Amino acid sequence: MSKKGVLICGHGTRVKRGEEAFLKYTKQIEALLPDYEVEAGFLELSEPGFEEGVKRLVQRGVTEIVAVPVFLFTGVHIQKDIPCMLYQLQAKYNLSIKMAHYIGDCDEMLHLSNDLISKALNGAEVEANDTLLFGLGVGASKIAANGDLARLTRMVQETNKYAFSINGYCSRMTYPSVAEALSICEKLPYKNIIVVPYVFFPGVYMDKAQDLLDEFSKQHPDRKVFMAPLLSESDHLAQILIKRLESAERGEMDMISSVDKETLENYEPHHHHGHAHGHHHHHGHDCCGHHH
Repeated sequence: MSKKGVLICGHGTRVKRGEEAFLKYTKQIEALLPDYEVEAGFLELSEPGFEEGVKRLVQRGVTEIVAVPVFLFTGVHIQKDIPCMLYQLQAKYNLSIKMAHYIGDCDEMLHLSNDLISKALNGAEVEANDTLLFGLGVGASKIAANGDLARLTRMVQETNKYAFSINGYCSRMTYPSVAEALSICEKLPYKNIIVVPYVFFPGVYMDKAQDLLDEFSKQHPDRKVFMAPLLSESDHLAQILIKRLESAERGEMDMISSVDKETLENYEPHHHHGHAHGHHHHHGHDCCGHHH
């Protein structure tokens, strides 16, 4: 009997090491899924694309695929681009493709955040009432995605009883920027700042944010900045993705079926491998799945 396939779906990036980190991460997931054939596919900017990933699975004798999006929140990619592209590939290669749910602001993400915080503190004790939580996001043009990050940050803040929390965003899709959020932190009395980056892999966004945080630390020797590792550095992430896969396998979730037939049939894939990223984006970004 042929194995089922899993397509791990990433956004794609112009940054080689972000791409390599995603492909390496796919290998880690593959090791946890011995009963499946596993391939990676990128939406844009990186190779292999979704079609190449599907082709590779077909060559390995797969006739049923579950696509698992490594995207934190909703947005136009999750609501439209990815389901439509998968739907069309399903027809083209004459196989069955289901799309699992994105990660979302779930309890599992709360546990993952706390895991990252304990890695950041590395045994250091901080007074919760003298601590500010900084939720670092990519930022989206869709309010709902930014709202999801705000809600998740709030859940983490309250669970740990931190005095204050703020979000700062890496892209120009929304506000406040990381720099603006840090200038607000500067005016507040809290001595400890715990930064949790809601970003999967390294890239331009994280480089810039890290530079700003380093500069802030230099200028404020009286403050302690604790930087948490990226999402992919917590074992919880793979477990969440596998849960989404299992839910799709049980038939509880297929994000392709949540898109109307007409949209699926008439979708024109826009190959924007060449578009200038980050500034005047014309499509709402699924916050935080990015590692440009």
